[in-house]
Amino acid sequence: MKAVLNIERIGFNALKAHAQHERREIGDQTHTDEAKTHLNDSIGLDKCPETAVRKYLDQTGAKIDKRNEKPITRVLLSASPEYFRPGRPDQGGEYDRERLNPWVRESVKWLKKEFGEDAVHIATHLDETTPHIHAVIVPTYDKKTKRRTVKQVSHHKHPAFAALNSYEDLHDRYATAVQHLDIRRGDKLPDELRKERRSKTKKEWLNGRIKAASAQLSLLDGEIRMHLGKKLKSLRQTILSRRPQKDQRVASAALAQVRSKTRTRGRSR
Repeated sequence: MKAVLNIERIGFNALKAHAQHERREIGDQTHTDEAKTHLNDSIGLDKCPETAVRKYLDQTGAKIDKRNEKPITRVLLSASPEYFRPGRPDQGGEYDRERLNPWVRESVKWLKKEFGEDAVHIATHLDETTPHIHAVIVPTYDKKTKRRTVKQVSHHKHPAFAALNSYEDLHDRYATAVQHLDIRRGDKLPDELRKERRSKTKKEWLNGRIKAASAQLSLLDGEIRMHLGKKLKSLRQTILSRRPQKDQRVASAALAQVRSKTRTRGRSR
């Protein structure tokens, strides 16, 4: 059995859609069991994730940079179906309560340890194919100015996400938190990819795009130069191959002209 962890940055429109999904107002409902929807539970500042976020922002005074289009972080936790229903992983919607409860307890404990009060809404969903937990995080950090310290919302500067390979490290820590339940970590990225992979700021992303475009232009420039070189070489060969014929025609015309002048002079005498 393996641990499942997914991290996603979202904006307020997506947050609103997430709240509607939790209330089962929108989205594909074919994989949900209405008879079990009442078993879903949530903890936090409010049962509505959108309201919980706005309450937290009001209470803490945390500021969101206008350029930050996706200030909220959504975390999903789950495990292999085999963990929740041993021997019958294909029976979607089924789970053993004696296995579910310890997993929920340890997962919520881990979320609170990692994100503290920033985890404003934690919801357990039991009416879908496999039990899972949605956590809505308002990633804040203390920004120091000359006069005071203010709370700022930033995914990249939050302690849980700021380090290189932070997502991989979070997966490691979550797997450690539930390993006593016989849940193991999923496959890791190769070391060479772990060194390269990390969350990028908008500036880093833009610089990367510029470098990629420059490299593409350089490659295109080289291809154009090569193509023009081949065309020029071919044209030169064509000119050279036709030059003797042209020279012969010019010489013949000049000779004819000389002969014509000679005849004209002869008659005048």
